[in-house]
Amino acid sequence: MKTPGLFVFLIFTMFCCISCEKAADWPLQSVELNKIVVDGMITNEIKKHEIRLSFPTEQPNQNPSPVSGATIQISSADGIMAFDEDPQRPGVYAARQAFAGKVARTYTLLINYNGNIITAKDIMYPAIDFIFLRYIRHNDTGLFKMAWVTNPYNPNRPAMYEVILDWSDIEGYKNLPDEQTTARLLYYSLPTLDVSQIFAPSAETVLFPPGTIITERRHSLSPQHADYLRALLSETTWQGGFFNTAAANIPSNISSGNLGFFSCCAVTTKTEIARKLLPIELLSK
Repeated sequence: MKTPGLFVFLIFTMFCCISCEKAADWPLQSVELNKIVVDGMITNEIKKHEIRLSFPTEQPNQNPSPVSGATIQISSADGIMAFDEDPQRPGVYAARQAFAGKVARTYTLLINYNGNIITAKDIMYPAIDFIFLRYIRHNDTGLFKMAWVTNPYNPNRPAMYEVILDWSDIEGYKNLPDEQTTARLLYYSLPTLDVSQIFAPSAETVLFPPGTIITERRHSLSPQHADYLRALLSETTWQGGFFNTAAANIPSNISSGNLGFFSCCAVTTKTEIARKLLPIELLSK
């Protein structure tokens, strides 16, 4: 006898749920355009390292405006390295002389822009050998795809892996534009393992032919740099999955509330040419 009453109650509940919709405009937090975004990395490679300065953007796909006219230097126990702005690339500051960072050194970035002093510090952790990535055949296309690059969790030795693919010299691809013959992929091994990372939305599959030059570069990360990347990934790449994280400010080592990160990474590099035979047959089964 109670079934009709329960049925009426469920119908009423469903009607309330689907009929009480109302549009709402949520105020978005405005961007502080007077801040500066710093993007710079010192490695153990001998080269003219670069620091990029830009202003924040109000739209996700908007091109940032460069910060020109700043004075930049990086100091360590080995001395002071001065940087000059590239006249052909506004906002990009290159070291006057090539140098290589050293492991266990702390490097301090000093920026003077319109009388405002901005500083940042990071320490270079040791470079470590690694197992080269694995790739498998993609169905019957004759092309390859990535199967494994690194474990996403490493509590003691966080790292960023940069994979550069280049098949521009292979017959049939020589006259194609760069975006169709090269690719740059980033993978991370961090000291934390988040639910949003495990259930992150699927990424685009990059396919490449036999003969592709594969360069894999492992960047050592300081704990502070690993925290920054984890927060950045939580706000970007890992969003849109089943378990999104609440939006929060991304930690930074840039002083005075400015944005970005100044990092020091020791790099280990390995290069291989994609073979016609499968490098690991078991993964394709």
